[in-house]
Amino acid sequence: MPRTKAAIDLLAGVAMLAVAIPAFGQQSPQSILPPGFGTPAKAPPPPPATPAPAQPPVVAPPPPPASAEPGNAVASSLPDTGLDEAANAAIEDQAANAAAEAAAELRKQDIPEFARRSTEHVGFLRPEVTGVPADGFGNTAGRYLTTLMARLDAPVASRWVSMLLRRVLTTDIQTPGGVDPSDWVAERVLLLTRMGEADAARLLVQRVDPDKATPRLYDAILEAGMASADPAALCPVADVADTKSKTSTWPLARAMCAGLSGEAGTASALVDRARSLPHAAQGIDLLLAERIVGAGPNGKRATDIQWSGVNELTSWRFGLASAAGLAIPDTLFDNGNLAMQAWRARAPMLPAQSRLGAERIAATLGVMSSADLVDFLSAQAESGDPYAMDQTPAGRLRSAYAAQDESDRVAALRALWTDPEGERDQYASRILTARASARITPSSDYASDASALLASMLSAGLDTQAARWTGVVRSLSGTSGDEAWALLAVGAPRLQVEIDTDRIAKFGDGGRGSAKLRAQFLFVSLAGLGRIAPRDVDKLAQRLDVPLGVQNEWTRAIDTAAAKREPALTALLAAVGMQTTDWTQVSPVFLYHIIASLRAVGYEPEARMIAAEALSRT
Repeated sequence: MPRTKAAIDLLAGVAMLAVAIPAFGQQSPQSILPPGFGTPAKAPPPPPATPAPAQPPVVAPPPPPASAEPGNAVASSLPDTGLDEAANAAIEDQAANAAAEAAAELRKQDIPEFARRSTEHVGFLRPEVTGVPADGFGNTAGRYLTTLMARLDAPVASRWVSMLLRRVLTTDIQTPGGVDPSDWVAERVLLLTRMGEADAARLLVQRVDPDKATPRLYDAILEAGMASADPAALCPVADVADTKSKTSTWPLARAMCAGLSGEAGTASALVDRARSLPHAAQGIDLLLAERIVGAGPNGKRATDIQWSGVNELTSWRFGLASAAGLAIPDTLFDNGNLAMQAWRARAPMLPAQSRLGAERIAATLGVMSSADLVDFLSAQAESGDPYAMDQTPAGRLRSAYAAQDESDRVAALRALWTDPEGERDQYASRILTARASARITPSSDYASDASALLASMLSAGLDTQAARWTGVVRSLSGTSGDEAWALLAVGAPRLQVEIDTDRIAKFGDGGRGSAKLRAQFLFVSLAGLGRIAPRDVDKLAQRLDVPLGVQNEWTRAIDTAAAKREPALTALLAAVGMQTTDWTQVSPVFLYHIIASLRAVGYEPEARMIAAEALSRT
C-alpha cells in the first residue's frame, strides 16, 4: 500500500518524529538460555520408504502410586484450569471451516502468487533452533488449541515455563486442522503479548500476509503494535480493518497512519470522522491518537497529555504514550498487568532510568535474560558519575565481576542479594548475578553462601557450573546446607547428592515461607524427575499430604500428551497448570505432573530448572 510504504519511509528518515519503529523489532530474537543448555540433538535423516517397524513402548510420566485412588472430593480441590471448557468449545465449533471460506472470499488478492507465504506452517524460528518439532501438537484439533490459548491467564508463575512456551509459540510449526490459519496465528500472538513478549508477538504477526487477515488477526495486530509501542505496525491493515470493525480503534489508526505519511489534511478529516462515530473514543484515548497524528512531518502541534483522572492503563494508552516518549505514572503500572512492565522494559522511546524496575520484572517473567540485565545496568553506569557508583547496583555488579580479591566479589554479591525487597525483586537479583556467581571458585570458605550462589546460577540455567559445588554441599549441615542440598538434588544434570527421605520431609523447617509447601515442592520435583526410589514415593506422599493419585481433566490431558510424545501440547498444558503469578498458589500435584510430563517428552533440563525455581521462589 503506498500510504504504508510512505509511513515506514518517513519513520526511518525523519529524526524529529516522536514515533519510531523500535530497534528491537528489527533484530532477530536472541536466545536467553546459556550456551549449550538443553541443546536438542540434530534431527535424523528421513527414513527410506519401507514398512515402518513396530514402535517401542512409549515412555510416559511416572504413574502416581496405586494406593492414592482419585476421588471426586479430593479432585474438586485441585485448581480449575478451564480445560473442560476448552474441550466443549472444540466440539461446539462445527462451522469454523465454513466461516473461514466465507472470509476468504472477502480478502483482497493483491499479492503476487510467487510472493505469498504459506500458512500451512507459521513461525519465525526453525524447529532445529527451538527444539520444538514441527508436529509438536500432534493431531490435536485446532479449535481446542486456540481455546486453550485464548483462555490462558498469562503471565504464569514460572519463568522457565514461560520461556518454554515462548519457544513453542514462535516455532515454525504446523497449522492444526479445524481452524483458520490466521486465527491460529492470532491466538499465538495475543498469548505472547499477555506473557509480556512484545517483540516476539510483533515478529510472529508479520509472518501472515495482510490480505489474509481475519477479525481476530486484526485484534492481534493491534495488541502487538501497542505492546511494542509501534503505531505504524497498524498501517498495513488499517484501511480494511476500519471497514470490518465497529470499534473506535481503527478509524483513529487510519488517522495516525495518514499523519505519519505527511497527509495532515487527510489525518485531520479522519480524526473528525472518528469523533463523530457513535462509538467514538473519548478523553485520553483520543488525545493520545491526536498526539501521534501531530508527530508526523507535517504535524502542526503536539497535544498536551494529562494523566489526572486516568485510573486504568490499557494497551492502547501504553502503546501510544510510549511511542510518543511520554512518561506514564508508576501508579498505573502498579495497578496494571505484569506483562505491561515487560513491554515497558522493551520500549526504546522511554528514558532508561524509568525502565530499571521494569527490566527486573521482565527478567522474572522470562522475557529478559541475565545478560540483558547486566547490559542494561552497564549502560546505566556509563551515563552516571564513575566516582559515585560504588554503592549503586551497577557499582556492586562491577565489583562482583571485576574485584581482584574473590572475597570482595562475594561481598558484592551479598550486597546485591540483600538490598531487594519482595520475592520477585529478590529473584531478579539472582538472575542478575547468575554469571558472576558462576565465576566464584567452589570453596568451604563460602559455604554459608552456597545456597544463594546455587539459586543464582540455576536461575539462568547454569546447571553444569552449579554441579561443581557438590563437594562443598556434601559437607554442609543445617538450614543453609539443606537449601543447597535440595537445589543440587533437583537442578544438577546428574544426581550427585544422597537422597534422604527424612531430609525431604523436614525440608524448610526453620527457613522462610511455608515449610510444608517447600517440602511438598521438593518431594514432587524429585518424584517427577525420577530421583526418588518408587518404594519411597507412596510413603512420602502420605507423610507430606500430597495426593498424587488425584486426577481431573487437566492432569489427564497433560499425561496423555506426554504419553503420545507431543512436546508442544505438553508445554502449553504446563502453562495452563500455572495460571498464577504467585508460586505459593501453585498446586504441588500440578507441579508433579508438569515436571514428569516435560521430562517424558525430552524437556528434562527445563523440568529441572522449573523444580529449582520452585524452591528458590517459595
